[in-house]
Amino acid sequence: MKTKRYSHLFVSSLLLAAILLSPVASGISRAMAPGDPEPLSGPELEKVFREFERQVEKALRDFQVPGMAVAVVQEDRVVYSKGFGVKETGRQEPVDPHTRFQVGSTSKAFTATLVASLVDEGKLGWKDRVVTHLPDFAMADPWVTKEFQVRDLMAQHSGMKPYAGDILAMIGYRREDIVRSTAHIAPVYSFRSEFSYVNNLWVTAAAVVEAKTGKSWEQNLQERIFDPLGMTESSASQEALFKSGNAATFHMLDGGKLKPIARDWPLFDWPYVYGPAGGINSNVLDMAKWVRMQLGEGSFEGKTVVGKENLAFTHEPQTPIAGGKNAYCLGWVKSEYDPCPLVWHNGATTGSGTLVMMAPRLDLGIVILSNLVTPAPDTLGLVFMDLYTGKAGAPDRLGTALEGWKKKLAEDAGKASRPKGITPPLPNAAYSGTYESPLFGTALLMERQGKLVLRLGPKGFEFILKPWNRDNFTMEASGLDEEDAGAIRFDVGLDGRAFAFDFQDGDGDVLGRFTRKDAK
Repeated sequence: MKTKRYSHLFVSSLLLAAILLSPVASGISRAMAPGDPEPLSGPELEKVFREFERQVEKALRDFQVPGMAVAVVQEDRVVYSKGFGVKETGRQEPVDPHTRFQVGSTSKAFTATLVASLVDEGKLGWKDRVVTHLPDFAMADPWVTKEFQVRDLMAQHSGMKPYAGDILAMIGYRREDIVRSTAHIAPVYSFRSEFSYVNNLWVTAAAVVEAKTGKSWEQNLQERIFDPLGMTESSASQEALFKSGNAATFHMLDGGKLKPIARDWPLFDWPYVYGPAGGINSNVLDMAKWVRMQLGEGSFEGKTVVGKENLAFTHEPQTPIAGGKNAYCLGWVKSEYDPCPLVWHNGATTGSGTLVMMAPRLDLGIVILSNLVTPAPDTLGLVFMDLYTGKAGAPDRLGTALEGWKKKLAEDAGKASRPKGITPPLPNAAYSGTYESPLFGTALLMERQGKLVLRLGPKGFEFILKPWNRDNFTMEASGLDEEDAGAIRFDVGLDGRAFAFDFQDGDGDVLGRFTRKDAK
């Protein structure tokens, strides 16, 4: 049984498929290497920006993105910043360089930099065992728990399935619950053997920072990064975003139609629960300061924000990504690009897509923020690099990305067809009851107006169960435009009553096993 993937509703996802370059290069240096293009200026640079703006406008039209903002850093200066389109579809208020967006998973590099600053201070080491600093930390395997290092928290090779446990934030669990949850998530790969992108361990990395400083992740972020860089228009809470006075409205596609996400949407807060993995709000001008510090090897306007060596460590490959063309670092991806390596990361909340991309050898970086999740930011980052480096015969990146995007949307729009010769379900009473899961806690299955409803988590988040075939059901997430949100498979005893169920994702993989509390 296959249902539509629901992970885009619940995660700050890394859209790696949009950028797959050539083999990963080793080493990062700001020094120009033989064959590197000379920095552009004057008419040459203006020509690049004119063509790039044409490509941005085309991307807005083709991908239905309402608004976007872009900033470019070159040799420690912001040489370009501009807003495109509007903050909200159907309205006329334009995006400008001060407009704030959720920056999604580009927040991860901020958390890695906080860790680097503590390594600078001798408060911890990259290869320290996590249990040394968080004695209650646990993975499902005791040996892995013992061997898990601080760097492993950020290297995306934990052995867990991609996006493991992300739904916890959506249904109301707190950061401390997310830290504890890894003990109940079974691995699908061997430890350190495979790239597998997760968000939960970044919350644990932040817990290490908090344990060593006695201050919250948000306080550390403010004091160690935002304040030194003068990022006065950046924040890490939903309330701060809404109070900013110049924030983009985020959007999603509903049946191919662009739809604004209301501020009172009950799931709006999930990126902030996962704050260390994806909860920063910012604009391109503030993010440009962040890029200047990264390209400046930890220094900003003559002051050291983080030590050169430990910042460089966050750029070093830790985990190869399938195909050998990219490697995950610590909050960054490193990819080879002719003529020089790129260090980048993207991000996606439910309605905001982001890219931060740097070419350290060229002392060049670009930030792209948008209010719809599409491949456009990733693709435009490469388009800009092609234009800047004068790449002859550059591919039609936007055309290729658009073709793939349309194909994906068409696949998502197609509902899975029910098998032939299906068996109807048992009466709802056979499935109703209270169930328990080590990972998800208590779940209540109840009948409402003839339908089975699953209530889950501290928020009491509800899923409506739709019959599929006998004891198998697909789910609709309440308030999410009836998108398929995974599946439930019940185990039924000889008495005709369910005694357990598996909560499955869109791939059919088990997210959690629930057993009936009153089962005999």
